[in-house]
Amino acid sequence: MNLRKVIAREGLILLGFAALGLVVYFFAKHLNGVYLTQHANDKIKSVGEMRYCLLGYSPYLRLESLGLFIAAAGYPIFALIRFIAWSIKMLRGK
Repeated sequence: MNLRKVIAREGLILLGFAALGLVVYFFAKHLNGVYLTQHANDKIKSVGEMRYCLLGYSPYLRLESLGLFIAAAGYPIFALIRFIAWSIKMLRGK
């Protein structure tokens, strides 16, 4: 296969993982802001401890972390899985 095609394909895969991770991150950040504005006037809230938003807030924090994880580690994990599959296929072929 042509080296330029391989580099272009890998670059697009890398950019795809980075874009997907950043989209998930900023979407969760937006939902975070919406949640905080909706619950800004709740009677249960205590601003110092942020007690009012811990239950509803944690999924958005996890989603933000997932987005950053996909952006940073998505391609290396994908490459590792692809390498393992390739090496098993090569070892079985002989």
